[in-house]
Amino acid sequence: MTMITEIFVLKMKEGAEVDAIREAARADFVALEGVTSWETLVTTDPSRDTLYADIFTFPDHETTKRARPQFAERPATKAFLGQIEEMIVGQFFTIHQPKTPE
Repeated sequence: MTMITEIFVLKMKEGAEVDAIREAARADFVALEGVTSWETLVTTDPSRDTLYADIFTFPDHETTKRARPQFAERPATKAFLGQIEEMIVGQFFTIHQPKTPE
C-alpha cells in the first residue's frame, strides 16, 4: 500500500469564523474510516494572510476513492467549501519511487 497525499492551495475568506468552520470540518472528516489526517499550513507572506495549504492523507488509493467523494456531501465540510474564495491548485501525490536504469 502506498500512502496518498492530497494537497490544496486555497485562498480563503477572511474572519475568525473561517477557522472555526475549518476545525469543525476537520473533526468531521478525519473521523471517517480511512482518512489518516488533515493538516493546514498558512503562508508566511503577511500580504497573503488568507492563503493556506490544506493537506489530506489516506492510506492508499482505494481508500482515497472511497472517502474523498464524501467531502462535498457532509454538512461540516460543505460549510468549509463555502469559505473558499479561490482554489489555486489541488492535486494527489504519493511517495516518489526513483526509476531504475534499464
